[in-house]
Amino acid sequence: MSIALIAFLLHRMDLGRTAGVIGSLRAGYFALALATFAASLALGSVQWRKLLGVQDIHITAGKAVSYYYVGAFFNVILPSNIGGDVVRVYDVYRDSGKSNETIAATVTDRMLGLVALGLLAMPAGLYIASSRGALGPESGFGAAGAFIVLAFVASLVFAFLVFMNRRFARGIARLLRPFFIGGTRERAKDIYESFHLYRRNMRHLLAALGIAVMVQVLRVLVHYEVSLALGLDIPAIYFFLFIPVIAIFIALPISIGGLGIREGLGVVLFCGVVPGLAEEQAFSMELLAGVVGALVSLIGGVLYTRRGFAPYRVDHDLTDGRLADADGH
Repeated sequence: MSIALIAFLLHRMDLGRTAGVIGSLRAGYFALALATFAASLALGSVQWRKLLGVQDIHITAGKAVSYYYVGAFFNVILPSNIGGDVVRVYDVYRDSGKSNETIAATVTDRMLGLVALGLLAMPAGLYIASSRGALGPESGFGAAGAFIVLAFVASLVFAFLVFMNRRFARGIARLLRPFFIGGTRERAKDIYESFHLYRRNMRHLLAALGIAVMVQVLRVLVHYEVSLALGLDIPAIYFFLFIPVIAIFIALPISIGGLGIREGLGVVLFCGVVPGLAEEQAFSMELLAGVVGALVSLIGGVLYTRRGFAPYRVDHDLTDGRLADADGH
């Protein structure tokens, strides 16, 4: 999918003009985008570590940052934007032996990121939906902004009901019963019970949500800073509406690190509302935003290759807290 989308986009555009746009890159703003993305990963590790703490999983700040960067690296090279979450779960599982609790914390971390994206997109969408002229309903784009707001609200309400209301969750589980294989149903039930620790620790959950909002603001600013690096004059509010939408599609397992999805949606969304913005400019902006993420995430790749592998496989759920080596002793 990534290769097909990139090939399609390049076929539509003037390659010489695209190269010229990228060649006009201002190093100072690009370096700022790199620093902003690096800061977002470090801050994201603080959020994740706080959620792990609620599950009585305690790792050092250094390990949290290291594992988070490694996860970011795998997000870039694996399908969808959640491959790194699996790697993070395994890293903490090696340390703590708690698999269900680690999954619950990491899924909650991801969910808070989506909630934060919605909180950023909704004000921008409402502003656009209520505007006049080029942005208003008469242009057709205001209706799109309103739809985005409603979609985020509906998604957040559904997620809240699933994870905070046992009766609603049981109804969803009955619908999904045919998809449970072997012991996966009991496993899912155990993980779901771990989620309810956050219901009893709302103060920590709200603190993590506050951090998540700051993380997502930084992620949105990366795209804005890349636009400045290319000398583009795009109002910042567009980024707070469009980047959350792009982030949702990047999470789908249909591309490698969002490649092709990010650039294609960038062309459709930004060129649709910014007068005079060429497809080559929107494409280059989103391509370089992806390059920023990839370059910073290489730090995680270096950390992963340097640390080696742990000699123990641990699962307190299965061994009553005792360590088990590779031979089961």
